[in-house]
Order: sequence, then structure tokens, then C-alpha cells
Amino acid sequence: MKKSVKNVFKDVGFSDAESANLEARARLIILLEKEIVRLKLTQAEVAKELEVKPPRVSELMNGKIDKFSLDLLIVYLARLGKAVDFKLKQAA
Repeated sequence: MKKSVKNVFKDVGFSDAESANLEARARLIILLEKEIVRLKLTQAEVAKELEVKPPRVSELMNGKIDKFSLDLLIVYLARLGKAVDFKLKQAA
């Protein structure tokens, strides 16, 4: 059994760079989902706030990570009144 490196994307074979990008996008999607739930917004309200069509909200809420870039996720968070703060650390 292979030991986990605490990054599911790296565990399944993505390169260090790819796994870092995927992990960051996954974390931002989770933060967006939590904020949407906290605000008790309907899908239509989320679409209006994010300036997207409802199917795009569905993709977001269903974790379709491949559909969203880091910069777009940051824009969506900003549209919900949130700012993203980065912390850099040495790669493992």
C-alpha cells in the first residue's frame, strides 16, 4: 500500500504542479459552497450574484473542478463579498 501524501490529486498521479492547482481550486470551491449555504441563497440568487446562468451554479455546487479556473473562483468569491488571502510555503 502506497503512503498518502495528504493531497488526493498527487496520490492519484498528478504532477506536483497539477496537484497544487487542483487542490487550490477544490479548496476555493468548498469555500464558495459553504458561503452559499451560509447565505441561504437559492440557485437563481447565486446565479445573479455570480453573474452566471443557473447551469453554471449547478456545476459549481456539484464540484465540477475542471470547469473553473483559480482566477474565476476568486472572482466568484469577491462577488459574494469575500477576499482570498494566500499563504506560501515550501513544497513538500
